[in-house]
Amino acid sequence: MGRWKKFVVTLEGFPTAASAEASGRRLVQAILWMAVSVDAPLRLEYLSYEPASVFERNHSSGITCEAYGEVGYAPNVVLGEIQDAYALLKEPDEKLLLSMEIFCAARLESSQRAVFLALVSALEPLAQEAPLGEAVNKFVCECANLLKENTDIPAELRASLEGRLLQLRQESIRQALKRLARETLPDRPDAPIAVDEAYALRSQLVHSGVPADLDIDLERESRTISGIIRDIYANLFNRSLAHRFNG
Repeated sequence: MGRWKKFVVTLEGFPTAASAEASGRRLVQAILWMAVSVDAPLRLEYLSYEPASVFERNHSSGITCEAYGEVGYAPNVVLGEIQDAYALLKEPDEKLLLSMEIFCAARLESSQRAVFLALVSALEPLAQEAPLGEAVNKFVCECANLLKENTDIPAELRASLEGRLLQLRQESIRQALKRLARETLPDRPDAPIAVDEAYALRSQLVHSGVPADLDIDLERESRTISGIIRDIYANLFNRSLAHRFNG
């Protein structure tokens, strides 16, 4: 792992497997929040469906969660963030946990392109597409009905087109992410613009392999979107990000 260190965190003493699982998820959430707060890359290591594993209590060494990372903060700051987050944060949301896991591991990718793609992808689990209103719904349904009546188009293709048409009744992922930035960071008018530009750049990279502007600085773009995502997490948790102390 080079300069990265591996940590194993264990919780012990639960009366039921259900309570152990719930505490394991809170532990994972606390560790991920710590990494977000102190701005440290971190990758969880696990083989099961979830990061925390529960063992049979009569033969258990406790709940364990393994992670790799490196921080420049004093141990009391790092451990304090984990302790406070474990005790004070609301019950974990699965989509938010997935988003944070992708985000925290992004900077451990091997190239700036991969880092940027992972950072923007971390936003997608947070996107909740909203309906676009009754007028749009009516128009789209009318188009879908006209499509059904068109017998010149093969039935299989009509069904596919109908499904794509009906999706137009609600926001796209890109629109939903702009709204997320606008609603969670109302004091940052630059946030929706930056999120929209980052998603557009991501689409260019995914579909073409290269950005339309070859002079674009992916490292700078990554720093910009990373800062916005950290602020979004802080707002969702109603917490403040840690500040580095230079003593």
